[in-house]
Amino acid sequence: MSADDWATLLWDDPVTLQGYVVHVLQRRFALDRAAAVEVMHRAERDGSAVVAHGPREEQEMHVAGLHTDGLLATLERRIP
Repeated sequence: MSADDWATLLWDDPVTLQGYVVHVLQRRFALDRAAAVEVMHRAERDGSAVVAHGPREEQEMHVAGLHTDGLLATLERRIP
């Protein structure tokens, strides 16, 4: 496994408004609106969605940022 085998998962949160989740995804990950909506819907449908992947330290910062914004997120090791 390489150092890039980590992912940031956004978890479904039935309490947080969808518009806010889309706004956070656009701001934090530079997603266009359509991509942010798709990630949000994937998390809602599947329970979670990968929003970023790469080196562990970078993903830890993404998770911490999402927590700061009040969203549920975790770090996960990706299996090839």
